[in-house]
Amino acid sequence: MKKIYLFLIFVSIIAFNSKAQVTIGSTNSPTKGAILDLDSETFGLLLPRVMLESISSPNPTTGTMADLKGMMVYNKDPQNLPVGIYYNTGTEWVRILGGAHHILNNWFYLPSFALDAVEGETYNVELFDKYIEQFSTNVISSSSAPTLLVNRPLATDFYYFVVGYDTEVFGNISITAEGRMTYTVIGTPTDATYINIVMAEKHNQ
Repeated sequence: MKKIYLFLIFVSIIAFNSKAQVTIGSTNSPTKGAILDLDSETFGLLLPRVMLESISSPNPTTGTMADLKGMMVYNKDPQNLPVGIYYNTGTEWVRILGGAHHILNNWFYLPSFALDAVEGETYNVELFDKYIEQFSTNVISSSSAPTLLVNRPLATDFYYFVVGYDTEVFGNISITAEGRMTYTVIGTPTDATYINIVMAEKHNQ
């Protein structure tokens, strides 16, 4: 009886190892190196279809962002993020892009605001804060317009660009990933002095 018991354990181990790789869709052996081989010429892989809240939130999935590292989902609702396939890096959801993914489609000019401009001085300005301020003062909309900023974004949800400026007035311009722009006033500003700032949403291409 003892020998039979040991033999059954040996068979169970072999059976377990043989199932370490699985083919779904045919009786063919799994491709070498693949733990799961989906073998079909007429069917595809359908990812879970969810409604992501933001690139930095795990909702509606459960667990923390760190727990979800490596997960892939299909965002089916464009209310918060564009429709598409996303993977989780452990800190954010990143949309998988196709084609000319280097082109930023969802961009806009930052509304006008006054800058400090004393010649010889260096300043810092939080561009994201200027962006948020425009939604909290004197907002007028049509009757059918949705509420703005239902889910408040983060400063790091955007790219920041200076796309034109008065080179006789501004110098040493730089912008951090959080949208802090630093500049030095190198000349006397006039009524024609300008600096154009563009913000572009990440992962919306």
